[in-house]
This record gives sequence, C-alpha cells and structure tokens, in this order.
Amino acid sequence: MGKLLRRIYYLINRRRVDAELESDMEFHREMAARAGRSNFGNTLRMREQAREAWGWTWLDRLAQDLSYATRTLKRSPGFTVTAVLVLAIGIGVNVAAFSFFNMVALEPLPVRDPGSLVRLQRRSPEIISSEMPYATAKFYGDHAKTLSAVLTMMGARLSLEDDLNPVSTNFVSANFFKELGATAAYGRLLDTERDEAANAPPVVVLGHEFWQRRFGADPDIVGKVIHLNRRPVTVVGVEPYGFPSLDGEGAEVWLPVTQQPYFVEGSKALTDVSDGTVRVWGRLAAGATASQAEQELLGLTNELRKQYPKDIWKDEYIRSDPGGHLHVMEPGMYKVAEMMGVLTLLILAVTCANLGGLQLARGVSREREMGIRLGLGASAARIFRQLLTESLVLALIGSVAGMLLAWGTMKVVLANTPSPVWLSATPDWRVLAFVVAMALMATLLFGFAPALQIARQRQRKTLARQLLVGAQIAASCVLLIVASLLVRAAQHALYTNPGFGYERVVSIDPGLGRHGYTPAAAEEYLVQARSRIEALPGVTVVSLVKFAPLGHHTAREDTEINGRKVSIYPNSVDDRYFQAMEIPVLVGRNFSPNEKNAVIVSEALARRQWPGESPLGKKYEENTVVGVVGNAHVNAMNDGDSLEAYYPVQPTDMPDMVVLVKSAGAPDGLTPMAKSIVDNLNPNLFPEISLLKSGFRKDMEQVEVVASAVTLIGLVAVALAGVGILGLVSFSVTQRLKEIAIRMALGATKVQVLRAVLRQFMWPVTIGMATGAGIAAATTGILRIALYGVSNLDPASYAAAIFVLMAMVGLAALLPARRAMGLNLARTLHHD
Repeated sequence: MGKLLRRIYYLINRRRVDAELESDMEFHREMAARAGRSNFGNTLRMREQAREAWGWTWLDRLAQDLSYATRTLKRSPGFTVTAVLVLAIGIGVNVAAFSFFNMVALEPLPVRDPGSLVRLQRRSPEIISSEMPYATAKFYGDHAKTLSAVLTMMGARLSLEDDLNPVSTNFVSANFFKELGATAAYGRLLDTERDEAANAPPVVVLGHEFWQRRFGADPDIVGKVIHLNRRPVTVVGVEPYGFPSLDGEGAEVWLPVTQQPYFVEGSKALTDVSDGTVRVWGRLAAGATASQAEQELLGLTNELRKQYPKDIWKDEYIRSDPGGHLHVMEPGMYKVAEMMGVLTLLILAVTCANLGGLQLARGVSREREMGIRLGLGASAARIFRQLLTESLVLALIGSVAGMLLAWGTMKVVLANTPSPVWLSATPDWRVLAFVVAMALMATLLFGFAPALQIARQRQRKTLARQLLVGAQIAASCVLLIVASLLVRAAQHALYTNPGFGYERVVSIDPGLGRHGYTPAAAEEYLVQARSRIEALPGVTVVSLVKFAPLGHHTAREDTEINGRKVSIYPNSVDDRYFQAMEIPVLVGRNFSPNEKNAVIVSEALARRQWPGESPLGKKYEENTVVGVVGNAHVNAMNDGDSLEAYYPVQPTDMPDMVVLVKSAGAPDGLTPMAKSIVDNLNPNLFPEISLLKSGFRKDMEQVEVVASAVTLIGLVAVALAGVGILGLVSFSVTQRLKEIAIRMALGATKVQVLRAVLRQFMWPVTIGMATGAGIAAATTGILRIALYGVSNLDPASYAAAIFVLMAMVGLAALLPARRAMGLNLARTLHHD
C-alpha cells in the first residue's frame, strides 16, 4: 500500500520531484569531481532508472508513442483522411445501431425512479402472455408486500362526439401518473382518491398533442364535458408535453380503468379472470428485489388458483422484467437485435480488413524508416508497440467521427419518424463506453496483424494481404445476400399472390364479447348484421372468422412435427370464409353448416403431418380432417414456416367473431354503409372497421424499411471493400512497375499483363465469395420469419448478390490495372 501511495505522490508531484532529482544528481556530480572522481556515470540513464523505480515510465513511453504517431499521421494526410473516413463509416454504423438499441431497451425513461419499475407478465412452461386479468392484477396490488404500487393499462379505441375516426384510449389505474412523477400541463391528472371511488364521476385526461390538434390548445377545455362512446365525461386536465408513457404506449385520451364498464357497455373486463385484459407494471418496495417479488407473486398465484382453478394455468408464475424503459425486450426482439448486431459488425469487419490491407501497403513504403530504427537498436516489440499506437490514434479519431455521424443520423431519424418527443440523439455514458470499446476493437482488428508483420519485416509477404482481401469479400458477400433476400421478400409480398385475397375485403369487429354478449345474443346480432350487409350493393360474400386476417389478435401453438419445431395458427371460420378470402380448397370439401369435430388444414400442415399420405379422414387433435386448403399466412404473413388449422365455428365462439365483407369492386365505399348498419343494430357498440389492404400495406412498410436499411448496409460494405481492393491493386501495380515494364518489353500482351497483375487477387476473391455464400446459407435461417415466402436459400438472391459484388470488385481492380497497361516503357526502365 505504501508503495502505491508513493507512486501516486510522484505522479501528482512529478515535475517537482524530477527537478529535485536533477538538482541532487548535479550536486553529487560536483562533489565527485571535487573528490577527483570524474566518471560519475550516465546521468540520463540514472534518471530513467529512478523513474522506473517510481513506476510510471510507461506513461512517458505512451506519451512519446502518441506524439510520434500524431506527427507520422500528419506527414501522410491522404492516408490519414482516407482511414478516418473509412473508420467513421464502419464505426458510425455500429454506433447508430447501438444508439437505437440503447434508446429502446437500456436508457431509462424520464420518470420517477425508473429503476424500481418492473413489467409483470404471465408465464407457464407452455404459455406466455403480456397481459393478465384486471382482477388478478388488483389482487396482486392489494396483497403483495414487495410491491409498493401496481400500475395497469388497457388499450382501446373509443368514439369521440360524431368523429368518424375513433381515438386511441388508455384505461389506466388512477395512480399511473403519480407513480411516474408526471404533472399536468393544465388542470390535474388522475387521482386515486377522487377517481377510483365507487361513486366517482367520469373524468378524462387529454393527450397533449391530441389537445393541440383537436381542441386548438384551448386551456379552457378543462372542466368542460365531451362525449366518448356517446357517454358524457368531464375533462379534468391535459397531460404534460412529451409524457413518457410506459412501453411507449401514448394515447389521445386517458381514462380511469375502473370506469371502463361505463364507456364499454356490458364489459366484464374488470371482473372476468378467464382472459387477460391489462398490461401490468409494479414498483418494487424499498429494499425489495425483483426475485423476491417473483417469489411472493408465485405464492399469490397459487392462492388465486384455489379460487379460480379453471382460469389459472398449470404451473403459472409471474415473470418480472425491468420496466423503466421504452420497451420490454421480448425473445423475438432480441433475435432481431442480434441479427442487426451481426450485420453491423460485419461492416466493421470489412472496414478493418480494408484498413489492415492499407496498413500493410503503407508498411512497404516505410521499410527504410523501420530499417534505420532497427539498426539503431530498437527491438521488434518496440516497433510493434509504436505501430499499434498509430492504429489506436487512427481508431480514436475515427470513432469520434463515427459518433458524430451516428448522432447526426439519429437526429434525422427522430425528426422524421413518429418517435416520442423526449427521445434524444445525444450520446449518454453507455453510447460513449460503446464508442471506446469500438475504438479498441477496431485497433486490434486492423492494427494488430499489420503491426506484427511490419515489426517482423514481413510486410512484402502477399499472404496477409490476400487473407484481408478474402475477409472483406466474405463479409461483404454475407451482407449483400441478406439484403438481396430481404428485397426479394418485399417484392414477393408486394407483387405476387400471397395465397389469399385482401384487396376487396372489409373487416368489422363489433367486440361483442367485450360488451358482455352471451353466445345466443351474439349469434342473433351476427345473423342480423350478415343479412343487412349482404343486401348492400356490391357485396358478394359475408363471412365470420374468430381471428381477423392481418389483425392484431392471433392464436399460436408451438409444437413439433416429425422432430421439427413448427408454429400452427388455429382459427375458427364459417363455411363462407375460404370463398371470401379466395383461399382454394385443394382436396376434400368445405365445412357444412353447423358441423362439429372437423378440421381443415393447410397444404403445408398436411405435408408435414402426413408426408406422402392423404390427410382426408385422418385425426388431428381429435378432429377429422375433411379438407386441405392452400397456404395462406393471413395471421402471420412474416412467418414463412407457419401452418394453419381451421375449425368450424361453434356457438361458444360467437361473442368473439369478426365479420368479413367482400365486395365486387373497391371496398372503400362499404365502410360508411357498414358503420351505419351496425350503429342501427346497437348504437352502444363501436366496432372497429378496417380495410384488409390497409393492414397488408402496413405490414409491407415494415419489411420495406428493414430491407432498405439492410440494403444500405450491404452497399456500404461493398463500397468499403471496393475502396480496399482499389488501394491494394494500386499498391501492387506501383510496386511491380519495373517487372511489368520488362514483361511488356519482352513482348507480353496487355491481356497477359492484366492477368499477371490481378492473379494474386483472384483466389482470395473467389474463396471469399464462396465463404460468404456458405456463411449466409448457414445463418440466414434466422431470417425466415421476415422472408415472406422466399427461401433463405433462394438462388436468384444469391446470384444477384454475387453478381453485384463481382461487378464492384472487378471495377475496383480494373481502374488501377489500366495504369499497368498504359506504361511508358522507356521512361519506366530509364527511371529504374
């Protein structure tokens, strides 16, 4: 400990101690001279030994290396600028990707004590649900000691006055705003004591942007009465500007969850424990941990099972995740993040391989310098350290430039997308730490091997350069193949038949179950709605389905068939569904009216379950297969491996049924007519009416964005690889000018010269392409969920990617190679 303290003392008082040491040594030298001892020794070496004893010599050497590296890079401005620009692109892409991930999953929300918020979700070995019954959430809030508060949120869409478009609504627990530390812009926010009482009057808080847009930012709206779902409600306040809601779920209006039955007539959402209706967050009590809360909630869940044995799942437990972030990361989201992380790291690999080749080429031009330093006694390790320091300086400058590039990119993205206003592109400490890590990683990737080769005087060896070229090509090939697959998937989804008709279909979800309809009452309502809608001009088919195509609600069963994991999407449909959706019946027949214990399977499911056999008459989950229909991923368009099983509608399904209306022409005009019919049937219902083509287009926009982003990454990688090839071929031509001139003087043709120049790059390029294609084939299986019917081994995608890469590499190589074919032989040979 004393030794460490002495070293720290020296570091703090370094100049004064050095001066004292120099003064003492001068005094002793003079004393030795007076005593007749003229050989006092090497004072410089003694001072260095003293500094080594104090333990901070490495700081002096590092400062010397940094100073020398800076001077060296200043003397090569062309190389330095090129290297910094290339690094800025490679590191900037990675920093931008991490900044986005940081915003979504790591950066805490600007709310009160976000670290103590946890997101609560239902789990069992077979089932995962992000929602739970309100009654269950309230039970946890009333009895859990490890949670100081429980917050609930239920999304809905309500009708405002006579507006045609519904408003997005969040029913939340009255403690929602208080627990997040929000204060009203005008009026007040929801309050537990005033708004959760049994006799509390209905109140609403307006979203800030909605208040500006719909009410002209009028502060006098507070205290006035508006009508939601034709029910009067008093405006008590306006949410603060940029309110950071949990899970990123902002709303146009906020209502107390306890008043949900007032606005949704007949709703049993607050009392029904059989179905999840609310998303739930908890705030950990002081001193409590998430694991302790999970243990307590497990015990409370077991108590609930005694009260509701049919509604609590077998082995059910409550999972807690950090809740004070923009989004809780689900397993599927992590897969997407991992995929994007790999793609952006490939950009860094291309960048570093590019710079590594340039470093080796530059090492040849520094042979004289390195020879002199070795001749003066410098060791290979000392030269290696100096060269690695130069790479570190380059990486640090490139990282700063990359961070600025990422910051500018994120500012543009946030300004042009509907993102929360409180999100900021300004780097926080996590982004800064990531930038430093990128700088160190880049230093090792592009600086270590070249520094080692140059220190050993092996910079003229071509093997290292060929390996770097192969690495660039392989990484670029993977990126281009991924981009090509996604572009092909987008084209396939947009311009080919998806297996069902969506252009002329309207979906009407009356939400009968949410309004407390019994199966008999729901069936009566649907019979009347169907008969009236069928009478509308232009209507060809009216069908019923439980899970609407391209809708928000689906059911999925994950299972294994013949040892392979698959996802099966079950649905309940009537006998007109396949006609309405234009899904062909390939084998067997359609459902008969009122049929039971039957199932119709998709072609893919039939082939998986009964390969080489006829599925008709076979048993599937105790139901008899009566038909096989075409593959139509209507509930999971982005899952090319999904399978479908259709069951006939049963009376118990009626409250959950959705009406599908197919028109002979454009369906847009059906929407107001259908709304008029359902309003006349029950004015207290507010159905969600949507065009399937709108849902289809929304899904396509997502895949187009992903395809565009990955394509841009792939093109950047190819451009970087092209720059690297251009530089290496130019260097090769420069080094071989005399050889080329002699070949041409002896009668070699231009084609032979060109072949001789490019021969050393042909094998690494070929091997790199083959390696990249193999890596893509082995790893792009994780993309199948986003390929929309295109195989991850699609030959056209691979061929297009390889063609683009070959064209870019060929162009980059031919430009400098032309210089070799246009040599002035007399001048070149005379000069040499």
